[in-house]
Order: sequence, then C-alpha cells, then structure tokens
Amino acid sequence: MPSLKITKANLKNIVKPTAGQVDYFDTDLAGFGVRATKDALTFFVRSRQRGTTKKPFIPIGAFGLFTCEQARSEATTYLQKLKSGIDPHPGRQPKAETITVADLHRQYMSTKKTLAPATIRQYNAWMENHFKDWLTLPADTITGSMVLDRLEQLEIINGKSQAINAVKLLRSLFRFGLALHPGVIHRNPVDGVREVRERDWAKKKRRTTFITPEDLPVWFKAVNDYNNPKGRDYMLLLLYTGLRRNEAARLKWSDIDFKRKAFSFIPEKKRGEKPEDDQVTMPMSEQLYKLLLKRRAAGYENEYIFPGKHPSPFLSNPDNYKRDIIAVTDVQFCFHDLRRTFITIAESLDVPHYSLKALLNHSMGNDVTGGYIQITTERLRGPMQKIADRITELIADAPSVGDKNLVAGACI
Repeated sequence: MPSLKITKANLKNIVKPTAGQVDYFDTDLAGFGVRATKDALTFFVRSRQRGTTKKPFIPIGAFGLFTCEQARSEATTYLQKLKSGIDPHPGRQPKAETITVADLHRQYMSTKKTLAPATIRQYNAWMENHFKDWLTLPADTITGSMVLDRLEQLEIINGKSQAINAVKLLRSLFRFGLALHPGVIHRNPVDGVREVRERDWAKKKRRTTFITPEDLPVWFKAVNDYNNPKGRDYMLLLLYTGLRRNEAARLKWSDIDFKRKAFSFIPEKKRGEKPEDDQVTMPMSEQLYKLLLKRRAAGYENEYIFPGKHPSPFLSNPDNYKRDIIAVTDVQFCFHDLRRTFITIAESLDVPHYSLKALLNHSMGNDVTGGYIQITTERLRGPMQKIADRITELIADAPSVGDKNLVAGACI
C-alpha cells in the first residue's frame, strides 16, 4: 500500500486512477488514509478492532467537504473506539431513539396520579389547542425561538395568564424528558424565554378586568345577535351565573331542575380553595330560566347543554366565540371577566358578603363565623334575581355595533 503524509499539498499531487481505487495511508497516524478513485479522494480509517480479527473500513468523508485537519481529528476518534473494541462505522450504529412532544406529554401525564380530573382536562386541552402542530415533532427539534414566538402569539389570542400557564406546562414536560431521556432530550427550549424576558417572565399579576357598565350594552347586543346559538347561550349563561368557563361547559340537562328553577354543578377546585360539597345547587334567575327553556326547545345533540366536537362530548374550546365578539365590538374580554362582571354587579347592589361568597362558590376556609351560616339555594334566589335584573337595566339602551357581521357556524 502506498503511503504519504496526508496534507492538502500532497493530496493535490495524487493522480486519480481511471478505473478502480488506490488507498494511501498516512505516515504519521497509523490506520488513517485516503482512497483515490476517478471521481474523488475520500478520507477513511482502517485498523484492527480490539478483540476481533476484523479490520473494518470506515469512511470519513470526501476531501473538500473535510479538510485534512478535520479528517485527521475524526480519524483519531474512530481509532480510539476501535482500540476499545467498538466499531464506529456510521452504518452499524444503533438507530437513535426519537421522542415526540406527544410522547413526552403522554409519559408525563401517566406519572401524575394525584392530579384532579379538571387539571388533567386542562393540561390536555392546552396541548391540543396551543401546541397541536408540535405534537408529532421530535421533542429535541423544538427551539427556544419557537417557544418564544408561540408564547407571544398565545398572549395575544388567549391572554397572558393562559399563555404563561401553557408554556409552564411545556417547561415541565421537557424537565421530565431531560430526567428520563438524557440521551435523547438535550435541552429545555423554554429556558430561552427566561434569557429573553429575564427571570420574572412567568410571574402573573392578578387580573382585575371586567366588562364595564359602559361596554356591557354593546357587548350584550353583539352576543344576543350572535348567529351561533351555542356560543350566544354559553356566554350569556356565564354572565348570568358567574360560573367558571369549564363549570358551564360541563353542565348537563340532568343538572337543570326546571320545576324548582335551579341548577346543579360540580365546582372546580382551585389551589387553596376547597368547596365543602362536591355538587352545588344554585337558583336560576328568570332570565336564565327563559334562556334554557328556549335552548331545550331547540333540541340538543347529547346530554350536555353545550355539546362539543368529537372526541369531547362537551364544549372544550370556546375561544372562537370570544374572538368573534371582540372583533365586532372591540370590547376586550376573557371568559373569566364575565365572572368578575357578575360579582362586581352583585357587590354594587349591596348583596351581603357571605351571599357573595356563596354565589361564587368560594370556600369559607377558616372563617369561623361563615362556618355557622347556612345559606340555602332559596336564600340566594333574591340576590341572583337582583343581579340579573340589574344586567337587564344596564343593557336596556344598547347602541348599535355597526355594520360588522358575526359569522359563525349555526350550532345549537
């Protein structure tokens, strides 16, 4: 076998054969060589693998794509592996494991045995609604800039609080992945958000927004004229009851007692807030009673008042309703603003403090006095009706919302 010192100058002097191949071995690094063919000069390694009689041929790359120095460095690494008994040939390496974002989410959720059902539904909804296009991607291909762009997008569409919560869930998934799959997941892309926005990026200020008396008439008219009956009734129910968005979305027809003019629901349990009962019964105002009677008369798809799209039997993503109303009124709001609007109106009517807490289903906690007070459904009927009547007064002189059209699917 011919030999030479593998340098750029010497390789340029090699005469390529018109047929076949000629291997030249380096005079400085045993086992390192270059193969000449009529088309190219290709760096390689050929040396004995420890523990065997094999001398595998391991290509490095073509001269031009690799410099002599780069090829020599790569050859040194390959030779060290051969001396350790490892065959470093690229074609004989085990296929790299791929973990998708969906895999991370599924594995993460399977370990969270103590999560409340509502939390599980929320986490699943965030992944499906906010990161659906990422679910099939290898997790290690998600970059910091991708996360930052998505966070900014979510803040505009869904509000800062929900955007931060969704991205914090993503951060937890990648922390989990780094711990369980260190050879596959190499970084947490959410760390890039902190680098750009600094360490306080995930801190949330308590929202204080609500629909003001000045904006309520135009908002109400737009909702009442909305050509999606399901979206219309859902938003009006939130306003008339102060329910949280998912509490309303999961209401069933069996929860409605038209005879007693009352409805029951299972409250969401918030951190530090544990409702005393698993199910709460509230009175219906006359306005809500008529709304639900009309909705029932229109017919319904399943047991839920607000049916969803497969696979969810109930309404799981009402954000398009909100976007439509904002577009036609320019009144910025989120669904929880309707809860704050409800209780703000209640407080303006001098509804007693403990009745306010009961209407919002807030725990009495360590309030000793509150623990003695037994507030029944009928006790709340008067305050509930006063709130609904005040809403009717506020929206009485609703101005026109202009010529914008609300286009939506006519879902019942």
